[in-house]
Amino acid sequence: MTDTRPRTSTHDIATKEHHCEPKLRRVLRLNAANCVVSGTALAVAAGPIDDLLDTGHPGWIRLVGLGLLPFAALCWWVAAGPLQRLRSVTPFIVVGDVNWVIASLVTVLLGWYSGGGIVAVLLMAVVVDTFAVLQFVGWRRLRQR
Repeated sequence: MTDTRPRTSTHDIATKEHHCEPKLRRVLRLNAANCVVSGTALAVAAGPIDDLLDTGHPGWIRLVGLGLLPFAALCWWVAAGPLQRLRSVTPFIVVGDVNWVIASLVTVLLGWYSGGGIVAVLLMAVVVDTFAVLQFVGWRRLRQR
């Protein structure tokens, strides 16, 4: 009886890794850029953004913005680093993004925002969730080696 299952060669694995690695690095860089832009906006324009979100706590808005900047640096550092770092640290970035999405949903459900704030927070949660999914998929493809 012959085995008809497709065989995965070392070349196939290397090719798959070759294609998914740059994509994962690109997604991490985009995540970093999003965090820098969002974090800077939240930190610098906390008052007007708080007016949109209607939380009554611009200090918290500023703090969240400042917190995004080290996360951006982490994403960029991982994207620019060696393959081993990419493999070992990406899951922590995915967890951070997933936690952001969960926190966004919880704060919306707790009624922390006005109508415009709800829309803004949920839109950003969709963006962050997209990063989380793309990073997880890219990481899994690297791990299949």
